[in-house]
Amino acid sequence: MMQPIFLHKHTKSNFQSFVIRHAKVPHLYNKWHYHKEIELLYVIKSSGTRFIGDSIQPFFDGDMVLIGSNVPHFWQNDEAYFKDDPNYVAEVVLLQFEEGFMGNALSLPEMLPIKHLFAKALHGIQFYGATKDNVAALLMDIAYQEQENKVIILLQMLDIIAKSEECHLLSDLSYIMKLPVHSSERIQLVCAFLLEHYKEDITLSEVARVANMTEKAFVVSSKKSTQKTLGQFVNELRISHACKLLINHNHSIGEVCYESGFNNLSNFNRIFKRITGQTPSEYQQKKLPFFIVRS
Repeated sequence: MMQPIFLHKHTKSNFQSFVIRHAKVPHLYNKWHYHKEIELLYVIKSSGTRFIGDSIQPFFDGDMVLIGSNVPHFWQNDEAYFKDDPNYVAEVVLLQFEEGFMGNALSLPEMLPIKHLFAKALHGIQFYGATKDNVAALLMDIAYQEQENKVIILLQMLDIIAKSEECHLLSDLSYIMKLPVHSSERIQLVCAFLLEHYKEDITLSEVARVANMTEKAFVVSSKKSTQKTLGQFVNELRISHACKLLINHNHSIGEVCYESGFNNLSNFNRIFKRITGQTPSEYQQKKLPFFIVRS
């Protein structure tokens, strides 16, 4: 894909070292962007497809991820969130802070686990289990605390997730992005096109035309930015959709295969296992978090 846009952080006052927001919005911010602040996002209520670095995964109520500084990301809500239906409102808690918000304290030996956490966050980290539940409770509390208590609670949260093993790295590469804005409109066009048409037979020429590039230039740019081919990107979108169907709906494996854009069941099973590490039937039975298996 093309370049993500740099997004300025949520506004904080001179009396704040970080930003915390508990928000209910029609849908989540769905532009491919990055910013220097580290971000912890807890999805209370919402569903769709989450893009972090080169990771493409479905997300549901209760999703919690930590995103490192300058890592490109966006959340694409399901179609229902764009239809002005009061039953579909995204509710999230967003926490943003700069890596140096503690000043020189991060250089202390006692802060080494947190320093390592910030480095791991360059891949994007998903949390689950008791870790997620404990941090979620603190997030719900911190938004309404007095200012002097907020830093203490933030450090508690960072300590919990820094020491936790209930987590999964999302992106295969560390995306330390310091990119110009000039190509940002192209990726919006390409992402919008792929999200609308990924169930169809998509050709390289079609996508290159959407990006207003030659096929050769698009292939080079896409591989450089995402380390994926167009086919890999589309397959991950399709498998992400398949996972949502397997978890939330009473569909047969065959129905999920064709509803997700595949026209061959054996090919669907092979690609599903390659991406998730398990067969569709195993995934449906376990209903485990969606993790991409890296070769």
